[in-house]
Amino acid sequence: MYRQSVTIAAKQGIHTRPAALLVQQAKQYPCDIVVYCNGKQASAKSLYRLQTLSLAHGTEIEVSASGDQAEQAVDSLCRFIANMD
Repeated sequence: MYRQSVTIAAKQGIHTRPAALLVQQAKQYPCDIVVYCNGKQASAKSLYRLQTLSLAHGTEIEVSASGDQAEQAVDSLCRFIANMD
C-alpha cells in the first residue's frame, strides 16, 4: 500500500464537477484507490462516495492505493488535487 497526504487547493473545494474529474483520472489506474478525510474514507473511483466526504478548501486528505501502478496513481491524483483551482 502506498499513501500520500495532500491539501485541497481548490477555493471551492472538491464539489461535483472536480470530483467527477478526479474519478475519471482514478479510473485510469488498475489499482484500488481510497481517499481518507476527517475519519471517513471513500473509493476514488466512486463519485457518489467521494461526495460523502467533506472535501473543503484547505482540508488535508490522504490518498492511498494498493495493487498495480499504486505509486503512480497516488502521485498523479495528489498532484491533480494540489493544482486544482
